[in-house]
Amino acid sequence: MDESDRPWTCTVVRALGLDIMRRERSWRPIVTVELDKTQQHETILGCDGQNINLKESFLLRDASFSSQVDVKVFYRSQSKKKGKQRNLVGAVSCSLGEMWKSYGQDPKLRLQSKNPTERTVRKRRPSQSGAFICLRLRPPASTISWSERTEEDDCCSSSSSTSNDSETLAPPSIPEEHPQLKKRRLPRRGYIVNSDEEPEPYSEDDDETNPFFVDPADDEEDAEPPSPIKISFPMGVSPPDLPQHTERIPVPRLNFLERVVASFTVYSEMERALSGCDGDFEKILSRLQAEWKFAAGLHVALAAGDMAVASISPDSLFAINSFARSAVAASSMASGLGLLCAAWFLVRYASVDVPTFVARAADIMSADTPSFFYFALSSRVPALLMLASATSLMLLLAFVAFRASPITALVACLLVGVLVGSQFLVCGILWVAQSVKELFTFLVRLVPRATEGP
Repeated sequence: MDESDRPWTCTVVRALGLDIMRRERSWRPIVTVELDKTQQHETILGCDGQNINLKESFLLRDASFSSQVDVKVFYRSQSKKKGKQRNLVGAVSCSLGEMWKSYGQDPKLRLQSKNPTERTVRKRRPSQSGAFICLRLRPPASTISWSERTEEDDCCSSSSSTSNDSETLAPPSIPEEHPQLKKRRLPRRGYIVNSDEEPEPYSEDDDETNPFFVDPADDEEDAEPPSPIKISFPMGVSPPDLPQHTERIPVPRLNFLERVVASFTVYSEMERALSGCDGDFEKILSRLQAEWKFAAGLHVALAAGDMAVASISPDSLFAINSFARSAVAASSMASGLGLLCAAWFLVRYASVDVPTFVARAADIMSADTPSFFYFALSSRVPALLMLASATSLMLLLAFVAFRASPITALVACLLVGVLVGSQFLVCGILWVAQSVKELFTFLVRLVPRATEGP
């Protein structure tokens, strides 16, 4: 492979401070590196957090400075139980450009703790400020040459501006002085990516113990505010995925008869699903199958009730006359026919796929465009027969209850009717009140004209 075509490579070097994540004394952390939620690489570190095989590196293919890198650390129990699950103890997420600009080839990222017991462990070990994961990045040769070229351009521009300023304004010469021994200053430390905790405290053991000399000119430069640094990354511009125009799909218009049928059937939904505007044939089929099963069960219950009423003897507490017998016969016939229709629809449409359902539901007389008018009407027959059977049985029970206690039957029927049709009752009252108001206003305006005369 050509050196310029080699992709980004990443190596997990070691992990620091993982003992505050888990209470176990020795455990091997599992580190996963994921690029843009598509590529995932995994390695297992030693009990001390060191990578045993540093030659193992991951190829980050199709990576750019805007690519998102997710590093996660998992814990897995060392017991011999089957089906051992991983527990997420720490994670960090940042872009490849931020990682490269902030840390270079050896990034050191602070892990966000995902373990609820970390606070307890940290109270016992206050000297440790957090857990870190150390990586090693090797970018392609093109990226390195681009960054070096950018730095050279910045240096050339800064040197040219300095030379121009020196030609126009000649500053007084400053005599050379010997560097003075200054007090030791703390080095500037970078920020930690994606961390909600306090930064790591400074430790003097990390630096050398010898003092260093500082030139007075350096103090003056340090006193000036830092100039902003412009960071730019090469990013490809991808074509937009969204269409530049929208196509309006025609919605089928229904006539009066079709609107009447669509008011209590699925006719309009099937027409919209056929034109691709709205709805789904699979959802319609599932809903109809559930309705047919429920109607079949309720028809069986109503038929059992009818048979129980028909078996009442003439000398029982409730007398059965000719009207009651007619109601029982109507309810029994509606239950039997509804059960037969529900069984037929379940046999024909219960175990078919969506294309077969659409083909069978289409009308026989439909030519080019399939129509579902007759299927939508016939598919609600089990529910309509269920309503008829329940109504006949209710009339039978209401007649028997009225002969036993007329006041109780009337009060119960009136109360249920008011609760069910309350919105229609309120709308009727409001309409009557509005009509009376308009009539009264008309009469008030008409009276003065009649008194004035011709």
